[in-house]
Amino acid sequence: MKTLDARIRFTGERRQVTALFYDIVGSTELLLRSEPEKFFRSVSALHQNAETIIRKHGGFLHQRLGDGGCCFFGYPEQSEDAAESAVQASLELLHIAAGSKTRARTPFQLRIGVATGLVVFSTEGDEIVGTAPVLAARLQAEAEPNSVLVADSTVRLTRHKFDYKLVREARLKGFEDPVALWRPQERDRSAPEASPSEERDRPIRGREKELAALSGAWHSALEGKGSLIAIVGEAGIGKSRLVGEFAERLRQTAHETVVFQCGRRLESQPLHPFVSFLERLVEPSVLRDGNARAFMQALQASGREVDAAVVETILAFTADRSAATSRNIRISDLSGRAFRRKVIEAAADILASKAPGIPTLLIFEDVHWADDMTLELIDRLGALAAGLPILVVQTSRIRRSLAVATEIELSGLTAAAVRDLVASIWREHPPPGLSDFVLDQCDGMPLYAEELTNFLRERRPLGKSLSAWKELLREGGVSSLNDLLSARLAATGSARRAAQFASVIGREFGISLLAYLLEGVSRETVDADIDRLLSQGIIERSSVTRGAFQFRHVLAQEAAYGSLLKSDRRRIHRRIADRLIAETKPSLPAAIAAWQCAEAGLHDAAARFALAAAEASVLRFAMREANVSLELCEREVDSLSRRHPDRTELALSLFELRGVVAAALEGEGSQSARRVYARAMQLLKKQPPALRMKHFPVYWGWWFTAPNILTQQSRARVVVGDMQAVEDRETRLQSYHCGWATSFHAGEHAFCLDCVAKGLDLYEADSAVRNRAFFGGHDAKVCGLGESALSYLLLNETGASEDAIRECLEWGTATDHAGSMVHALYYAMVLARCQSRYADVHALGEQMLSLAERHGLAASQARANMYCGWAELMTSPAGRGAARFEAGLLLQQQLGTDDNLSMHSDMHAQVLQRLGKPAEALAIVQNAISVGRGSGQWFWLAELYRRSAKLRRHLNDRPSSIRRDLTKAVQIAEGQKAAWLAERAKRSLDGLQGNGSR
Repeated sequence: MKTLDARIRFTGERRQVTALFYDIVGSTELLLRSEPEKFFRSVSALHQNAETIIRKHGGFLHQRLGDGGCCFFGYPEQSEDAAESAVQASLELLHIAAGSKTRARTPFQLRIGVATGLVVFSTEGDEIVGTAPVLAARLQAEAEPNSVLVADSTVRLTRHKFDYKLVREARLKGFEDPVALWRPQERDRSAPEASPSEERDRPIRGREKELAALSGAWHSALEGKGSLIAIVGEAGIGKSRLVGEFAERLRQTAHETVVFQCGRRLESQPLHPFVSFLERLVEPSVLRDGNARAFMQALQASGREVDAAVVETILAFTADRSAATSRNIRISDLSGRAFRRKVIEAAADILASKAPGIPTLLIFEDVHWADDMTLELIDRLGALAAGLPILVVQTSRIRRSLAVATEIELSGLTAAAVRDLVASIWREHPPPGLSDFVLDQCDGMPLYAEELTNFLRERRPLGKSLSAWKELLREGGVSSLNDLLSARLAATGSARRAAQFASVIGREFGISLLAYLLEGVSRETVDADIDRLLSQGIIERSSVTRGAFQFRHVLAQEAAYGSLLKSDRRRIHRRIADRLIAETKPSLPAAIAAWQCAEAGLHDAAARFALAAAEASVLRFAMREANVSLELCEREVDSLSRRHPDRTELALSLFELRGVVAAALEGEGSQSARRVYARAMQLLKKQPPALRMKHFPVYWGWWFTAPNILTQQSRARVVVGDMQAVEDRETRLQSYHCGWATSFHAGEHAFCLDCVAKGLDLYEADSAVRNRAFFGGHDAKVCGLGESALSYLLLNETGASEDAIRECLEWGTATDHAGSMVHALYYAMVLARCQSRYADVHALGEQMLSLAERHGLAASQARANMYCGWAELMTSPAGRGAARFEAGLLLQQQLGTDDNLSMHSDMHAQVLQRLGKPAEALAIVQNAISVGRGSGQWFWLAELYRRSAKLRRHLNDRPSSIRRDLTKAVQIAEGQKAAWLAERAKRSLDGLQGNGSR
């Protein structure tokens, strides 16, 4: 044990110190596998090295604990940078442990915990009392092997020097509240913070005008007048280099720069660049698990203050969800589109949150590969920037139509700029005419000019003639930029193989996967190859993923990839694919995994990964992104042999998602959506009951996208019939759900009530919780009770109707599910409207509106306002409530969500009549009658004819026309056995000769 210097006396002093605990992982197991003397020497050497590091950073090794140590910084000598020193020492301790694997020593792994807090020096002479050492010890125990965990208290004091990632929150023994676990990483001081690329020795050439434009935009941003700038140009023209130079010029100023990298084959990963940015702030598990507290702490640690609602919205987007609900046809409704907009706004709020105090530069690279949500985010940021110190810069090969963007189009360098570039590379006077030769070859493309000049310079001495330079290119097989990049790659010697393997991974790659692919090559050799590729400018450190590397230019990756034989490429892809398939959770995004498997010729695995990527996008309401993955999936399924055992299963899963996406992008009634479900049904009808049950969403989508009620009703009977053979109760229940929902609208009330009775006998509350979001977005029991309440009313069984609606409302409340509660309120409101109970309609409508607004259910908001406006108008002087009804009706028409056109048209006619527009009201009713008869929505047809008769009478139409309408009303109601409607029509007909129709 280390004793204190005699000059130090414990007199009860309180002081803030930072404690560091380190521990050898698995020391007992190591001892049992080692010779005791050798193990003792190794442990002693580790402690000696640790003490040297601790002392170097001003710390004090208080105790050796056998296989670990307890250290303090800021004690016994006070130090203003004690916390920084402790974190720096912890990182160095990991390095010495990693370097201890020699023949003479046992290899060790360490766990380290660091915490800061007030302590009291014990009067006993060698004891320190306080929470800091206890917390440091607890953190050490939670750390993964060869890692450091740091407490909040230390993070707050050191975040200006270290980057931290929030690992998770944990409940530690003795601490009441959950404790945040932070992992430190020392900032790379050799590169500009968050710069798009590594620092180049040579300044950019020939882009003074463009740099001046960026600088001007930045100065405007500093005055609170930010903007969006789009830099457009072909590959190799210098877009990223321009942005990198601009960011470098700002390096010494107070600001924040954040780089977002869009990637090829990631177009199907919604908001991938933004999510990657979040994963630099917090561990992915925090985002997947929806840990709001940990996420908020990570944002605050980065200096971002946002509302809790923003955090909740982003976590609702990033959290893992059950893939099953992705097959839900109703996932494409407006609430999903509204959620998508909320996510875009929340992401923009996070990125702009520091701007009021710190000028912000946001760079989006390679936007030609951006997903749709990222494009929307860029547009949103561009709009926000106008009033903030924010400059948003995007680079792209293609032009986007952006109303709020200023475009900078990059063309080839001028002759003077190329000569300047050649001279800067040559480092002395180039041979006469060489600059003109390079200019003629590269046509002003900077990357081509740079590579060609380097190629010629490395092969000096040269002849001074044009023919000699051309001969050199012929000898080197150089006729394009790709040839030059390939030649540079070949010049790296053995490192070329590492670059080739890395190119198969993608433009960005990690060392661990590269080392796995380079089987049989030592890690030291891999590291040496990486250093060689870095020094040659072929790769650089990733600007967005810490610890990763990327090809300096995508053209360099393509050159390395193209230098491989197709057979070799496929073998490397296969090795990557096998690893991804074996992983419990693939280490690469599903879209990339799908591509890797496809290139490896593993069509079934590629299809599964593509489906997973599509499911994730659909669940986040990113339908265009999902479509990218589905197109790949379709190609891979088509590539499977007809005899492949999983081909039918994969095809049906593909159809399910295709239907949802088509409905979202083109409408639930679109020919595209109907065609998908029709093809799926042709395949599914041939399958055994078990497979039909598994893919019941195909049946549901086929039924739901029917062109009219008549077709939907005939399909509902098919669904009910086909599902009788399946054993799953929930599937049979949902088949009856189709039956009762359509039968009521078709006026087949007996079949409706029969389906409700049989369906609710199968109802199980636990299954309902899992499936309510899947089938219609509401609870099946709520729906069945609501439909039966309406059918009972029209059959004139009012007692049964009241019982059913009461139970419907009670069950809706019990579910505590917004969609189900709104659904119950809507049924009750429709029932009250049928009975002209205006006060009840208004009260139910206001309750429904409040719930719909709270949960962003736009279609329900439209309905609630329609019914409330109608009730107000019917019970007050003419005019009041009309505007509210019209606003609700307009929104519903915009949303295309009116599945009750007959009744709503009847209400609209009443509104128009109250406003003194009977002719317009009659036109509305006649249109509704025509649509209802054609579509099969017949349940309210008798009332529409009755309304038509009343309006004709008001307009002094011929009595024969009025009588004809009322006679049809009676006939239709009696045909449906709707006694309640028949009685109303008969009373109106009987009163035709008296005081007028009712």
